[in-house]
Amino acid sequence: MRRWMSLVVIAGAAGLVWWGWFVLGFLEEPSAVDRVRAALIVIGGGSIAAGFAGAGLGAVMLIASRPSQKSPRT
Repeated sequence: MRRWMSLVVIAGAAGLVWWGWFVLGFLEEPSAVDRVRAALIVIGGGSIAAGFAGAGLGAVMLIASRPSQKSPRT
């Protein structure tokens, strides 16, 4: 797998975490009551959770793409 793919996944994960944080910032608005509040929590929390999962996946992809430390066969 190409190294740039894992970097794109990590960048996307960072974007999701930022988006979730942004959405959760609207919880302090006076209109965030009842179902709107629940929707904000689900969208914001889900985005942050997906972002952390994506960051973990990207990290695993980066670790797996490292060249192995085995000595070459002769």
